[in-house]
Amino acid sequence: MTEWFFAPLLPLHYEMIVIDCPWDHEAYSEKGLGKSQHAHYDTMTDEEIYSLPVGQLASMNSLLLAWSTAPRLDRALEAVRRWGFQYKSYLVWRKTTRSGKVRMGPGYRVRTTGEIVIVATLGNPKQAFAPPTIFDGIAREHSRKPDEFYDLCDRVMPHARRADVFAREQRGGWHAFGNEVNKFNEVAA
Repeated sequence: MTEWFFAPLLPLHYEMIVIDCPWDHEAYSEKGLGKSQHAHYDTMTDEEIYSLPVGQLASMNSLLLAWSTAPRLDRALEAVRRWGFQYKSYLVWRKTTRSGKVRMGPGYRVRTTGEIVIVATLGNPKQAFAPPTIFDGIAREHSRKPDEFYDLCDRVMPHARRADVFAREQRGGWHAFGNEVNKFNEVAA
């Protein structure tokens, strides 16, 4: 019998799936390696990500929110398609500082001020409301997603069965999968 890749997540269960794939990015220099994803977490090849059984997590009517950086957008869209979901739209996280200023990040062709979230569906999931394309959220540690995003998700589908794939934090009302699910959880004193 084959082991279920996403254990402890449940097959064919989730009405909302958030996924932040550990894409492999090439660094342009040795100096860049220290700031890259390789310094923070294990990565997967494009083919490994394409073959993930993400569609098998979904209920008959499911909303997928797939994080992507701009350099990997083409690959993220391909992954969404291979997983059996249909692209519908996108969200953009405009990264801000705690003081509310837009945070300017590095970039090779353009300076990054945000990240993309691909919005896709399987079937016809029921949403409580349609969110705006752009949402602000405080940028913190490398690859940590903003609380504002999860608040938005909770409002979009407040009663959905939710999965956070490659999660780095346990959240109430969400099932989490990944080898860093407690990375950013507060440690009790």
